Amino acid sequence: MNRDGKLSAAEQRRATNALTGANDVAVREAYKQARMRSGFVSVSKARGLVNLALSRALAADGNRNGVSATERARLSGPIARALTRGATGGTTGPKPTGNIGTFGPKAKRLAEAARRQARLMNTRGWCARGVNRALRAAGLYVSPLPSAYMYAKKLSGDSRFREIHGLSKAQLTKLPPGAIAVFEGYTGGRSKHGHIFVSLGNGLEASDHIQRIATHGRFRVFVPKG
Repeated sequence: MNRDGKLSAAEQRRATNALTGANDVAVREAYKQARMRSGFVSVSKARGLVNLALSRALAADGNRNGVSATERARLSGPIARALTRGATGGTTGPKPTGNIGTFGPKAKRLAEAARRQARLMNTRGWCARGVNRALRAAGLYVSPLPSAYMYAKKLSGDSRFREIHGLSKAQLTKLPPGAIAVFEGYTGGRSKHGHIFVSLGNGLEASDHIQRIATHGRFRVFVPKG
């Protein structure tokens, strides 16, 4: 691909060929909605549509154990419905593979600091700044970095944190308070900076604001030691 922020028909086919099932259906629908007059698709707009649909799908999970058939029926939008196709009471989806382990008082302190900082900022697009300030407030100062995705390398080399390997997306949305999730960047707009958040428990995340945890592609997870 030429990294121009737009997808041609051939590029769309290559992208969707890498996906299967509900993801394939959702992305194809997003491409349809994000298609420009030229016939190209805006990458950033299509990604935004999928992320919005995923947020709605997660919000529909009233009992936090997976989207039931009844909850799925209440979803608006074909992308959100596609993302939850076949979901019934949390019995579908990948099985947990990673060992989360136990979280100590430092993780709890970080979650509390992240919640306060997110409420103070209440912005959009400054996730790295919000998490960095929360780390400092929790006594875990890390030098500020220009992009969220850069924190993965920084934290992996910091002896004050341990990495949790092999987590599924299902486990990510159910992390206890105090974990730091770092997502890779994508081409186009702010998405090239990736995303970072601190888990608050109960399916919530804090960065520069508080919201339901939504996955953004490939990620790594770190937890303060102690």
